[in-house]
Amino acid sequence: MASLDETYEQMTSFNRALEGFSDVLAASLVDLTSFHNEAMAAWDVDQSSQRYNASWEELSEALRLWSEQDAPVYREFIADKLMILQEYMEAGR
Repeated sequence: MASLDETYEQMTSFNRALEGFSDVLAASLVDLTSFHNEAMAAWDVDQSSQRYNASWEELSEALRLWSEQDAPVYREFIADKLMILQEYMEAGR
């Protein structure tokens, strides 16, 4: 079983990775949205463009929900747990 110090370090590392992932995902969504808009402007409206657009809408909505709703909740959850763990560890010293 890992010590609380190890657990704290692993949670801190995970928190940094989660923040990095979320930041890259949010930036990617901005870039992908721009590329999507350029592609749709150049594409004739046909069945292929409609299927692509439907797929894009589903994907972009999932990415937007993560960036705007889910990621902040997870980040806050991990930050709270880290604070609680740090306070517990400091109280025992």
